[in-house]
Amino acid sequence: MLVFDVETTADPTAIPLLPPCEAPGNFRDPEKIATAIAERTAERNSRLALDPDCCRIVALGVTDTDGLVSVTLCPDVDVEQAALVTFWGAWSTPGSQPIGYNCVAFDLPVLIQRSRLLDVWMPRITLRKYGSPDCTDLMLDLSHNGLTGYKSLTFWCRRFALDVPEDQTSGKDVAALVAAGQWDTVAAHCHTDVVRTLALARRVHPWMWECAV
Repeated sequence: MLVFDVETTADPTAIPLLPPCEAPGNFRDPEKIATAIAERTAERNSRLALDPDCCRIVALGVTDTDGLVSVTLCPDVDVEQAALVTFWGAWSTPGSQPIGYNCVAFDLPVLIQRSRLLDVWMPRITLRKYGSPDCTDLMLDLSHNGLTGYKSLTFWCRRFALDVPEDQTSGKDVAALVAAGQWDTVAAHCHTDVVRTLALARRVHPWMWECAV
């Protein structure tokens, strides 16, 4: 089972390509206009880490065939490119069953767009609003494709009383951690997310492992 998770931060090369932010139309004072533009620009840029078209991968966590978790940190695009090549190789292994949490809406769009931008071969993947025939998304499964509302990975691990590590950080912290050079914390967070996703998958879809055996 290929359980996976990506962590991202804003790609600075995308920022100059975006339209400039503007101040409210009723502002007249030049100082207030400049302040408003700066605030809106900073707010927009802070969200780019979660935009598949404007982010880059800084950590990619996966399980191997024995269920062991490994995390590749990507401080630059060369490492990111190599990590993507390895990931798609594992994805394309006969019998592979990719599993993620919120992967249809986030992880896979990121992996696909970064592969396109870095000229990395990838298999053809079909993504739909409520699922993908090529991957199991536990968030969609547990919410009945959104019918009962989406809840976090942490919620479901606690709801099923899974024996998994707690995480003191979240995806929204990753950009700041990278900026501060705290790569070990980024790796630990990604590793924990994969461990928890794997445990949740075993609990929700035990048949996958039965079939594998």
